[in-house]
Amino acid sequence: MLSGMGHPHERAFYRVVFPRFLRPNLRIGNESYPVVDLSEHGVRFMSPLGGGDLPIGARIVGVIDLPTEQPVDVEGIVVRRAGNEVAVALARGVPFGVMLDQQRFLQQRVLGFR
Repeated sequence: MLSGMGHPHERAFYRVVFPRFLRPNLRIGNESYPVVDLSEHGVRFMSPLGGGDLPIGARIVGVIDLPTEQPVDVEGIVVRRAGNEVAVALARGVPFGVMLDQQRFLQQRVLGFR
C-alpha cells in the first residue's frame, strides 16, 4: 500500500502479514518472537509476556529469519504494545526488494494470499 492516497487506514510502507503457520522469527538476544507482520520500517511480533520485557521506548537490535532470504539485521524502538503484540519502528529495516520476495513466496504457498 502506498501513502498519499488519502485513506485514513493506509500505511506509509508496504506491509506483509504472515499467516500463523509461516511466520518468521525475530531474534533479540536469546529470545525468539514470531513475526505477525513486517514492512520496510516496522515489525509487529508476538511476545508471550505481552511485551512486558520490551517496554515502549526500548531500543531493540535483532535478526529476522525470513523463509526466502538470509537473516536480516534490524534495529528500532518499541512504539506500541497491545495484548501479546509488540510493534517496533525500525531505523534499520528490511529492503523493499526483500519485502516483495516475501510477498511472492507467500502467494506461491498460501491459497488466496494477496
